[in-house]
Amino acid sequence: MEEAKKIILFDFDGTLAETMMLIYRIFNRLSRVYKYKPLSEEEIEEVRHLTIHEFVDYVKIAPWKIPIVAIHARRLMHAEIHTIQPPKGLPEVLTKIHESGRYKMDILTSNRRKNVLSFLKEHKMGWFDEVHATRSILSKKYRIKKYIKSEGILASDLYYVGDTSLDIESTRFSGANSVAVSWGLNTSAALERANPDFLIKTPDQLLDVFPL
Repeated sequence: MEEAKKIILFDFDGTLAETMMLIYRIFNRLSRVYKYKPLSEEEIEEVRHLTIHEFVDYVKIAPWKIPIVAIHARRLMHAEIHTIQPPKGLPEVLTKIHESGRYKMDILTSNRRKNVLSFLKEHKMGWFDEVHATRSILSKKYRIKKYIKSEGILASDLYYVGDTSLDIESTRFSGANSVAVSWGLNTSAALERANPDFLIKTPDQLLDVFPL
């Protein structure tokens, strides 16, 4: 009997796409609308060390505003999605993982599905079977559990690859395996504090987690 494929579920922003600086530019633009603290260039590197909860406290944004700001930001992002690049070396690594035939690859993101599909088409990254979008970053933990149920798999057969401490927390909530990448929003130190199952610093290290 053929061995069932393990599933790799990818976050988008900061993981598959270098959107960090675009997100911060839009975040600052919206600060006047939603009345929270904008960030200087110096502060951007500092807040990469913060968890989502610490970040919310730092910029003094009411938690109930977060989904509203996220929806507005995603809409603004669409006009500039063509300027975004994948992390250097990542497409080549994902091609190898896909061509091995051992894994199924999907995306679960809090970005707009339309934005993600435009990016994937632009960069010829056509290895993903499905792109699932959630309206709020805070609901991602429930969507991962829903994904596991819809796929009819064991949580232990799912790996979620993300770039924030919240991705790690959401994955742990579902019982799946968390793979944290340090080239996105959070630094290695911040990710380590969240205790992921795997922490990688360069795209080629994905092959240590997902052997061919």
